[in-house]
Amino acid sequence: MKKLIVYPIALTLVFQFFTIALLAQAPLAIPYQAVARDAAGAIVPNRPISLRISIHDGTASGVVVYAETQNVTTNVLGGFTANIGQGTVVVGSFNAINWGAASKFIQTEMDITGGSSYVDMGTRQMLSVPYALY
Repeated sequence: MKKLIVYPIALTLVFQFFTIALLAQAPLAIPYQAVARDAAGAIVPNRPISLRISIHDGTASGVVVYAETQNVTTNVLGGFTANIGQGTVVVGSFNAINWGAASKFIQTEMDITGGSSYVDMGTRQMLSVPYALY
């Protein structure tokens, strides 16, 4: 009889532990992927580059609510990935961004020499993906 009682209780505790652990796994980052190109439009392969990423509130020229820098290395095709929210913070806090307050715009700046002489690569409105709406 004791074995029949212990197994369901242990199974319930294990299930509750994993349920709580799964709820705490939301990453505080946005995956970002792009291709680095020089001023002539040629890809920049296998090179360390620097990024400055800013999130503007309301409009493309609105207040910067968060900004960070990151150093990444391009691959043979000039591609690179970064996780926005996991770089070196310049302005604000990624956790404190009020995503529901107004539209958000992301500005990307890049230095293909790996320094801090950033060139503005553009600003785009951040939009939701259909999966996030459900």
